[in-house]
This record gives sequence, structure tokens and C-alpha cells, in this order.
Amino acid sequence: MARSSRASARRARSREPVAERLRRPLPPALALAALGVVFGDIGTSPLYTIRTCFTSAKAAPTVENAVGIVSLLIWTLFFVVCVKYVTVLMRIDHDGEGGILALLARAEPPKLFGVPMHADWLLWVAVVGGAMIIGDGMITPAISVISAVEGLSMATPAAQALIVPISAGILLGLFAIQWRGTQSVGVIFGPVMALWFVAIAAAGLIAIVAHPAILAALNPLHAAWFLTHHGIFGFLIFSAIILGMTGAEALYADMSHFGRIPITVAWYGFVFPALILNYAGQGAVIAADPRALDSPFYALTPGWALFPAVALATAATIIASQSLISGAFTLTEQAIALNLCPNMTVLHTSKDRRGQVYVPFVNAILAIVCILLVVTFRSSDRLAAMYGLAVSATMLATDIVFYVVATRALGWKPVAALAVAGAFAVLDATFVLAGLHKFVDGAWLPLVIAAVISLTAVTWLVGRRAVARELLGQREPVEKFVAEHGALASPPKGAVVLLSGDPTGVPFINSHRWLERLVSEEIVILLTVKRVARPYVPEDQRVTIDEISARLVRIRADFGYMETQRLAPILNACGAANLNIDKDTTSFVFANPVIVGKRSGGLPSWQRRFFEVLQRNSRTLAAELEIKANRQIEVGVEVAV
Repeated sequence: MARSSRASARRARSREPVAERLRRPLPPALALAALGVVFGDIGTSPLYTIRTCFTSAKAAPTVENAVGIVSLLIWTLFFVVCVKYVTVLMRIDHDGEGGILALLARAEPPKLFGVPMHADWLLWVAVVGGAMIIGDGMITPAISVISAVEGLSMATPAAQALIVPISAGILLGLFAIQWRGTQSVGVIFGPVMALWFVAIAAAGLIAIVAHPAILAALNPLHAAWFLTHHGIFGFLIFSAIILGMTGAEALYADMSHFGRIPITVAWYGFVFPALILNYAGQGAVIAADPRALDSPFYALTPGWALFPAVALATAATIIASQSLISGAFTLTEQAIALNLCPNMTVLHTSKDRRGQVYVPFVNAILAIVCILLVVTFRSSDRLAAMYGLAVSATMLATDIVFYVVATRALGWKPVAALAVAGAFAVLDATFVLAGLHKFVDGAWLPLVIAAVISLTAVTWLVGRRAVARELLGQREPVEKFVAEHGALASPPKGAVVLLSGDPTGVPFINSHRWLERLVSEEIVILLTVKRVARPYVPEDQRVTIDEISARLVRIRADFGYMETQRLAPILNACGAANLNIDKDTTSFVFANPVIVGKRSGGLPSWQRRFFEVLQRNSRTLAAELEIKANRQIEVGVEVAV
């Protein structure tokens, strides 16, 4: 079966036009672009992780402690990124997309056509986990940029006063270029990150050659020694170790931007070796000179190399923010598709990869919050104190959803799934428990942000599910409509178009008898608008017309993911097919949900009012299609929530 699928894929590629295949980026090019988007966060963690590990564990800068901490970092990286994400999770996708919401979509596909999933415990776990990525991830750009700019104060104390304004200006510029798209940004950033990984690897290698004793860290027994010889601090160090893992979840969420293979190649070819060498190098300089603990990363580049190192680190940390930003765009698009987020503008920025998107509203919110964090906290140490708790909770939530996917969708035996997911969960739970003390240091802020996002998502889902179920109950099967209404007694006076996501039923007729009188002398057209998995749809393939009877016509209109859904192309395509509905007498009917309280078991009144606000501010299909106001008919549909 697998061999047959691969053969079919090869035949499909062979039929693809040569020009299209030549324009598509090759895996090495995608791997280079992935360096500039996916690995910035985890790739710049050496700037602050080692120092924070020593301070969190109250560990003296001795040779034994340096070897133990470096060993712990290296082997945790191996288990979290190499084993959990690259080897296991990145092999599980939903239509090419990764991340915790993609796992949720695999675990709980909709049971009724057009009706969102039920808000059960698993959905809550996934939604909270996804919200935690954004909540903690808002700190990523702030801490990354400010930690690099702080290197200027090592070169000249006069630069201290400029750290905050420079950092804020850099962040503003970063968010200002997001409209160019992930791949365009990656093409710019990729070579810079390649230089960054080469540079930190070389700096670490030089220090290792000077102090080769640090290579003992490659033995995991030294990590075990450190954990068992530092009491409670051997446990609390995991609240700092997580800083070196924070880009792992975004790495999975960004999978749709480049694909699994390019990301895997970039990780093993560039990122992982560079991180090992740099962490080991920092451990070597600390073991040789305890004073290097003040800034172990920049201790690798003394003298003339300091200014170039600061400049490169600043460029790399600007890029480091990209993984979170791209991941936030992806999560938003997935949330909209799963009815966890009100409809908002999502712009696709690549003809080659459907997952590359830009969300203007999310970009603006991230920019405002990140700049406020820099201005408020003013140092990487203060930001690091609040960083890591939420993202470790996301990693734990991912383990839970993975177990359900493995048993429900992948056919794993529960024992095998529990063994794998349980191993992941033990480490991730350790991250969470060790980081609880950060709550009073500011970690409450990303948790509050995540709580607001989660409440919004579940409120929207519950409300939209109620609306969908009400509309489903009001539709009449196509066959029944044709049988009851028969043929037209006289030539039709015009057409009435019913906007419907379900082409198998005629909506509104049963509950609105005035509408039945309206359509008695007109042709009824069911119009369903769909997104398809290709960038553009040729105009001669835009619409599919199914003339069910003289009274009822069903139309499906397809739009590519790079196209804007508009009514005009649909009308033009219908006209070309000898179905002229581009008239002032043509009415377009769509639902206008009116939310009322449920007698029992409904949402609290404040949450119901919140849903009403979200409903009013969400983009409707009629608005997106740009239907003229004098052609619109809103049908009131009472929905108990």
C-alpha cells in the first residue's frame, strides 16, 4: 500500500508542469529558510540559559557543576527535541500542519457535517496548551532582543541607557516586515542564522580545545550526578533548563511553513551540533574562570571579537522572534478552521506552501505586547524570571493530546502509547513543577493572557456550535424540497440565492414561511463557497453547477488559498455557464443569529454577552463576498446558548 502511494505521488509529480517544479524551492533552500524562521528561538537560547541555570540552582562556578549543567542541557535537548518532536510528533500532521491544535483535529474530527466539535476535556487541554504558546511566546521577542542588546553595556557602560529604546525600535521594525511572508523573511534571515550557528559553534569549539575536560558532559551520568547532589536546587534547575527548550513547541507549530524534512535537515545539520558546541564552550570558560559566569556567552568572544559578536547576536535575536510570530499566525489560522476563533483576515503569502500565512490583527497585538514588556521589565534577567512556565505547560498538554491521537487515530496499543507519552510527560511535568515559583516573579502574566485566549476560544466554539446545530435543524433535505415544491408553474421572475455551508439541504424554508412564498415564483440557488488546497483556481473551473430541477440549482464555488473570496468571479463564471444571476432582482439570503439565553444548562449571562460581542465583530460570509446591501436578506435565527 505504501509503495503504491509513493508511486502515485511520483506519477502526479511527473504530470506537473516542468516550470512549476523548477519554481518550487528545493529542500536545501527550504532548510536554509527554516533556519531563519523555525530555529531562531531555540538557537539563541545560549545567550541566557547557562547563566540562569547556575543562578537557579545556586550552583558555584566549579568544574564539576559546569560539566553537570552542560550535560543536563545537552541530554535534555536530545530527549525533548530529537526524540519527542523531530522523531515522534513531527511525523503526525493534519493536512501538513503541526502543533497542538493540529493534533486536536486528528483526535476529534467533526461528527456532524458543518457542526464544530464538542467542548470536552480534551479540547480544553488543547486550547489551553495552544493559548500558553502565545501567552509565554509574547515574551520570546522581548527577552531575545534585549538579551543581545545588553551586550553593548559590556563594551561601554554608556550604552546602558540605550538598551531599552534600541530593543523597542528593533522589535517595531521586526513586526513591520511580517507582511512580506514567512518564506521571504526566511530567505533574508536564513543566511544570517546560518552564520550565527557557524559562529557560536566555532566560538564554543575554541573554548573546548582550550579546556577539553568539559567533553565529559557528553556522558549523561554527569547530569544525573548534578541532579542528585544539589538537593532541592537539583530539581529547581529545570525551571532554567526549560529556557533552552522554549523553541521546540513553536518548531512543531511551524511545520506547515516548510515541511518536516527541511526542518529535520536544518536541525541535525546546523542547529543541534552548534548548540552542543556552544553550551560546552560556555561550560569550559566558566570552569576555567568563574568570573565568566557574569556573561558566559560573551566570555567566548573577548577583545576585538566582542562588538561583532554583539552585532551578530542582535541580528540573530531579532530573527529568534520569528518562530513565535510564525507559530502564532499558524495557530490562529488553525483556530479559525476549528471554530475556536472568530473569523479574521488571514493572508496567505506563498503559492508553494499553503501553511505560510500572515494575520495582521495578531501581528499588531504581538507587537504592542512585546514592546510594552521591554519598556516595563527593562532587562533580560527580569524577563527570564517570568519565562518558561506557560510553555512547559503547553508541552505537557501536547503529551496528553498525543496519547489520545496515538490510540484513536494512529492505532497504537494503549500500553505502547502510554509508555511513550508517559516518558514525555514525566519530564514536562518536571518543567512545570520546577517553574511554579516563577508565578510570583511575573509568570502570572502569560498565564492570564493564556486564560483570556482560552476563554475566548471556548466561548466562540460553544456559541458557533449552537448556531450550527440550530441551522442544521432548520434545513430541509434537497430531495424533500424538490418533491414538495414541484416544478415552476410559470417562467421564473428571478432567483433567490441561499448561502449555505451544507449543500445537501435547503435552509430557512421550514422556519420562515414568508421565504417559501418568496421562492414560489423564483429559482432557488444553493450557493456553497469553499477553499481548496491550491493557490489559484482557473476561472473555467471556478463554479460547479448542478441543476437538480427546474426550481432548484446547486452551485459550488471554489477559491484557492491565495485568492480573496468575492461574489463577482462567481457571477461571471455562472454567466459563462449560461446561468445569469447577476441581476438587481437577485436576492442573497443568509442567517443572522439572534442569541438568547438557554432555559437550563446554557452559558452564564456574562459569557453569552461576550459571545454576542464576538459574533457582531466577526466577518460574515456576506461581507467577505462583498454582496451589495440592496441584494442582502438577513434571516433571523433564534439560537439558545
